Amino acid sequence: MEFRTVIRPLCRQGLVEHGSPMLLLGSCFTDNIGKCLRDDLFDVEVNPFGPVYNPMSVLRSLEILRDCQPIREEELIEVEGLYRSFLFHSRYSAVDSAQAADMMAASVLSGHETLKCASVVFLTLGTTRVFRHLASDRIVANCHKQPAKEFESRCLGFDETVAVLAECIELIRGFNPSARIVFTISPLRYLESGAHGNQLIKSTLLLAVDEVVKVFGEDVASYFPAYEIMMDDLRDYRFYAEDMKHSSSQAVEYIYEIFRASYFSPETEKVAAEARALTRRLSHRIVASSTEAGANEIAARQRAIRAITERYPKLTDAIRRYNDKNTLFK
Repeated sequence: MEFRTVIRPLCRQGLVEHGSPMLLLGSCFTDNIGKCLRDDLFDVEVNPFGPVYNPMSVLRSLEILRDCQPIREEELIEVEGLYRSFLFHSRYSAVDSAQAADMMAASVLSGHETLKCASVVFLTLGTTRVFRHLASDRIVANCHKQPAKEFESRCLGFDETVAVLAECIELIRGFNPSARIVFTISPLRYLESGAHGNQLIKSTLLLAVDEVVKVFGEDVASYFPAYEIMMDDLRDYRFYAEDMKHSSSQAVEYIYEIFRASYFSPETEKVAAEARALTRRLSHRIVASSTEAGANEIAARQRAIRAITERYPKLTDAIRRYNDKNTLFK
């Protein structure tokens, strides 16, 4: 007997493959799954704007990526001595406005190139609540702790959400006709709206995603049940972080196991396991690289990278991306 609701993997093995670029866009849960994929040496671009939570901001982000729109210095705001954008997370900030704009532009360019050739685009939706900046009359992705009086807040209705998600699909497919879209709903609990408000928000997102998947068909758009795994399978505060809103690392690992079983072929899983072993080794800090032992470890890491890329040449770009995001030889 089973005394819990077990969410079974989907039967879509082969959708996620090494050597096929993927774009992940959405809430902070996207960062979690993106890190798992990056550690398994998939060629992934993860949240080029930082976490984006509502459907309208996801659509705006996709428009910027498609058009490779420049980030202008005059559009930035200064907050606590750092220049930021309402379209980007605070991780994209700098004391110099030109530096901040250049950082954002580089991320947009990288996202543009990935969107152009991505085999799969994962969109993780967190909330239907949007914030409109009154002075600019634009929906923002991040309020950057600006005074509440500068914004108007509301929740998108079902019809609005469906229309926005349909536009996301049409934009992606118009720019990259072969791309597949996978929606997920973030397990993050938005308790700022209250427990009941959070349920209404998630229900609207679930209904809207279900509707667009029906309209476009699962060959174009589909759904991965990350939310259901958290709510109905794990279903325990043990699997939340200390804030009782975010998923714990153990929960993310479990969800990723079901993700792998859903989308990886046996060959992909084999390569991913080898890749994971390599990146775990690379993640360990070399205490003293100037010593003989440190130099030997650096040489051993370089040999390991050469060996895995010789066996699997399709990992070359992913290792380059991984190297860009991490310091391999610390």
